[in-house]
Amino acid sequence: MTDKKRYVLVGTGGRAEFFYGALAENFRDKSELTAFCDINQTRMNYANQLLRDKYQYPEVPTYTSDRFDEMIETHKPDFVIVTSIDRTHHKYIIRAMELGCDVSPRSR
Repeated sequence: MTDKKRYVLVGTGGRAEFFYGALAENFRDKSELTAFCDINQTRMNYANQLLRDKYQYPEVPTYTSDRFDEMIETHKPDFVIVTSIDRTHHKYIIRAMELGCDVSPRSR
């Protein structure tokens, strides 16, 4: 059994690397990034490439935004980090809380 906290990240655009990079590099002994969610598969692929090449961290499964509930059910995260475009934060925050997750919205 592990004491690591499980995280998923919603929104893999410009500000997202600040969060998933920290999880993969500085906090890997206490945390586990388990999935990405975004409307854009290309951004998620790029984020996974950075995880692998820059941080030597295993790639994580990706979910398009219409599969958000499936991601939560599959990975059962302790925390959901929302870095999607600001106008969509509420959608993911509310739904994650309804599904029993702790949520951390992150803006600039």
